[in-house]
Amino acid sequence: MKGIKNSTGKEGIRLNRRVIAFLFCIIVSVFFWLLMTLSKSYSISVNFPVQYINFPIDKVIANHLPETIDIQIESTGFNLLWYKLKHKNETILIDIKDISPLKIRNHYYLLSNSRIDKITAQFSNSIKILKVYPDTVFLNFNKKVTRRVPVRTNLTIAFQNQYQQKDSLIVTPAFVDISGASDVVDKIDHLETIPVSLKNITNSVSVKLSINKTSPLLKFVELSQPTVQASVNVTKFTEASIELPIEIENLPLGLGLKTFPDRIVIKYNVAFDNYEKINVTQFRAIVDYKKIEGVSNKLKVELVKFPAEIRAVKISPEKVEYIIKK
Repeated sequence: MKGIKNSTGKEGIRLNRRVIAFLFCIIVSVFFWLLMTLSKSYSISVNFPVQYINFPIDKVIANHLPETIDIQIESTGFNLLWYKLKHKNETILIDIKDISPLKIRNHYYLLSNSRIDKITAQFSNSIKILKVYPDTVFLNFNKKVTRRVPVRTNLTIAFQNQYQQKDSLIVTPAFVDISGASDVVDKIDHLETIPVSLKNITNSVSVKLSINKTSPLLKFVELSQPTVQASVNVTKFTEASIELPIEIENLPLGLGLKTFPDRIVIKYNVAFDNYEKINVTQFRAIVDYKKIEGVSNKLKVELVKFPAEIRAVKISPEKVEYIIKK
C-alpha cells in the first residue's frame, strides 16, 4: 500500500510540472506574438481638441470653428499604444497666420493638410502624420469692437440671527469690457455671475465670483476679465423702537383734524454701532388730508423721514381714526 501511494504522488508531481511547462510555453508564445505584432506599423485616426492661435488683434471670428480635428497617425504598435495612453487629451495648436483669403471680403480658409509639417512638429519623431480632417477650415472675420457692461451678481447670503448686511454690496470691478463683432456685442447689455450661496454669515466677507459664460452669445466675445470680487459688510443688528407724534398735511384753512391715537410707535433694526446715533428728530410721520376717503374713517400713516441706517421698519398702528373740526 505504501508503494502505491508513493507512485501516485510521483505521477502527480510529474503532471504538475507538465502543466507548468505547458503554460510557460503559451506565455512565451503570446509574448513573442505581441512583440512581433506591436513591432509592425499601423495607422489609426485619433480625435484631438484644437486651440487656434495668433488671431489678428483688430478682428474677431464671426463663425463657429471646429473644436476638434481627426488626425490619421502612423507608427509602430508600441508607439501608438504608448501615445494613446500618455497623450490622450493633448491639444493641437493651429496657427491662424497660415490662412488664405477668399474672394469675399473678410472670408478666409486654411488647408489643414498643407500645414502637416507644423502639426507633425507637435508630435514625437516616432509619429508620422498622414492626413488631417477636416482638410479645410473656413474663417469669417469681423472688426472687433469693445463695450463696457455692468456685472450683476447672483450671490445669495443667509445670515445668522441678529446679523445683517450693513450697506450695499460692493462689486469690483462693477463693469467689464467685452470685445467682439459689433452685431454680437450690441446684444449684450450686462453680464451675470455664476450663482453662489453663503450660509450662516456673521462676519464681513469677500468672495470671488466667476462670470457665467453659458450664454450662446458669450462664446463669440472676449472678456477683459473672467471674475469679479464681491464684498459684503456684515454687522450685528438689534431691534429698537421710538415714539413719534403724527403730523397733519394739506389741511385746509379753517379746519382741524385730530387723530386717534395722535402718536405712533416705529420699530426698526439698527446696527449696534449706530444704535446711539438714532434719535426722534430723524423721523417724521404724517397723515394726508387729501387722502381722506368718504367710505372710511381711517387714514394711513406715512413715514416720510427716517435715517438711512435703519431697516425692517414697522409702523404701529399703520392706520389711525380721525375727526374733523370746523
